[in-house]
Amino acid sequence: MARVALVHPNERAKWSEAITWDGLHAALEIVGDKHEVKWFLENERPDDSYDWIIPWGVGSEPFNNTIEHYSARKALLCAGHPHDTKNFEKFEAIFVESPAVAKKILHPKVVVAFGTDTQFFKPRSEEKLFDVFFPGTFSPWKRQDLLVEAAKGLRLLTCGVVQPDGQNLALQCQNNGYCLQGLVPTRIVAKLYNMSRVVVIPAWHGSERTALEAMSSNIPLVIALDNETACSLAAENVFVANPDPDSLRESIDLALRSDVGTRDHVLNNYSEKIYAEKILEVIES
Repeated sequence: MARVALVHPNERAKWSEAITWDGLHAALEIVGDKHEVKWFLENERPDDSYDWIIPWGVGSEPFNNTIEHYSARKALLCAGHPHDTKNFEKFEAIFVESPAVAKKILHPKVVVAFGTDTQFFKPRSEEKLFDVFFPGTFSPWKRQDLLVEAAKGLRLLTCGVVQPDGQNLALQCQNNGYCLQGLVPTRIVAKLYNMSRVVVIPAWHGSERTALEAMSSNIPLVIALDNETACSLAAENVFVANPDPDSLRESIDLALRSDVGTRDHVLNNYSEKIYAEKILEVIES
C-alpha cells in the first residue's frame, strides 16, 4: 500500500469545490480503496512517510522549493496548459486534462488523466426551464457576449464568478436572460444542467469540466470550434461551430431538435473510474 499526499495551493483553496468536482475527489476515493490518500493545503506539509507527493498545479516559490526536497516520488496535476516544461524533470508524471494539451507538449511524462463524477453529474428528471445554459467565469476569454448574440430570442441562463474584466459581460447576460453571479454551489449547477435543453461553450479555451459535466448529464452540447481543449474531450455527436453568432445559433437550433446521447462517451473515457485508473497506473509503476 502506498501513502499518497495530494497538495492543493492555498491561494486556490477557495475554488476547491469547483475544481475538485471535476471527478478528482471521486477518483481519489477509488484510489483510496487500495492506497492511503490524504489531502493537504499548501501550508500543511506532509511528513516524510509519504511515498507520493502530488501537487495541484504550482504554488508559491517556497512551496515549490519544499516540494523539490521531498524524497517521495512526485507527480503534477495540471489545470490548463503547463507552460514551464523545464520543471517536468522534478516529476515522474504530469497529469493533463485533455488530449489537445498532451499533443502540444509531446513529453514522455505527460499522461491524460481527467474525468467527472458520473454519479453526481447524471441525467435527472427536471422541467426544462432554459433553452441554453453556460456555466463559466465572466471574463473576456469565456466570450459570453458571443453567446448573448447567438441566443437571442431563447431562454438563456449563465452563471459564474464575475472577474474585474468581466463585469460588462455579466451585465449583458443579465439584460438578455437569466444570470446567477458568484460561485454557484456545484449541487445547484448539476440541477441546472438538467433544467436546460442545450449547453453551449463559447469560450476560446478552457471549460473542459463544463464539457464533461454536460455530456455526463446527457445534455446536447455545442462547443466553439477554436476551443481545442474542450473539443478534444467531446463525443462525436457533440455540435461544433465556428465562433461567430450565426454559426453558433445554427448549431444551437440543431441541438435543440436533437436527441443525442453523450453520457456513454464519458463513462467509457472520462469517468471517475477511468481517472482513478490513470492515477493508479502511475503510483503503482
